[in-house]
Amino acid sequence: MSPRIVKLKVLDARIPTTNSRKMEVLTEYNNRIKGYKGEKSLEFYLDPLIQSKDYHVFHEIRLLSGKYYFQIDFLILCHKFALALEVKKRSRDWYFDEFNQAYLLFDGAKEKIQNPVAQAKLQSKKLKQWLDEHQCEEVPIHYLFVNSHEKSKITCEDGNDQFKNMCNSEALIDKIELIEKFYKEEKLTRQDVRKIKRLLLTKHTPDDPDILKYFNFTPKDLLPGVQCPKCDSLPMKYHYGVWTCLHCKEKSKTAHIKAIEDYFLLIKPSITNSELRHFLQIDSIKSANNILKSLNLPYIGNRKGRVYYRPTTPICKRDHSEIAKWQIKLRSGK
Repeated sequence: MSPRIVKLKVLDARIPTTNSRKMEVLTEYNNRIKGYKGEKSLEFYLDPLIQSKDYHVFHEIRLLSGKYYFQIDFLILCHKFALALEVKKRSRDWYFDEFNQAYLLFDGAKEKIQNPVAQAKLQSKKLKQWLDEHQCEEVPIHYLFVNSHEKSKITCEDGNDQFKNMCNSEALIDKIELIEKFYKEEKLTRQDVRKIKRLLLTKHTPDDPDILKYFNFTPKDLLPGVQCPKCDSLPMKYHYGVWTCLHCKEKSKTAHIKAIEDYFLLIKPSITNSELRHFLQIDSIKSANNILKSLNLPYIGNRKGRVYYRPTTPICKRDHSEIAKWQIKLRSGK
């Protein structure tokens, strides 16, 4: 799941219902989680390629071309070609008219939407340009729109010439085999494929925005406090090392971990004792200090000037060797 989706979910939980833009956050989260689920459901059909040594499958590869980034839902690479997939999971049927316009059908009505075949074609052109910029000019690039909803169907009107670039998920492997049969010989050497694979992984930049800035929020717009792991209420009350939900009376000794991770995701990747106390809604400097020490976060500075930093992996999954490496990097200024 992309960092953007994770941040949207956390942001939605911490924006009060009285905020007029809360629905905007929730709508974007719902749209993106639908897209993620559609891509996730395609993994079943891509599994033969994932298990094969002849294919390399990249999910949500995001690359910079010129001034702008472009992202491909799935990119398939082999010795003969590259294939860009645009994946959509909609519960309505698809309809493409003779002018290559796309519609969703519902109860006899048509809703015009962006053409996913055109989107796939654009992404393939951007990929071609990107590969040319990196001296990989000989890669044949194909594109497909894949409908990943099992109950929706695709209909093309006579005269539409895009039908060859679309399919349902269960027909994806057949489409790929047809493309493969088109080439009588391999276009890329093993060394070429290794070079492209290395380039893609090195240049990939995950979609990880400053989500507060994206929606024009500030930290003051967020609901502070520790969220109840049972009923999601905010805030829980802290007393002698135990968090208690004021709504459902659930008790927890570790509920603050998610709250601190929320802070790192939404506000900034560092935190002080004072900032922790404000965000967790506790008064005691000593209690805040004990919480920070118990998490073994990497830090710089001493006593009042100490600043703790977000680790590279979730707090609950880190080990002491990683913490030691972070300490060395922070103290050396790297």
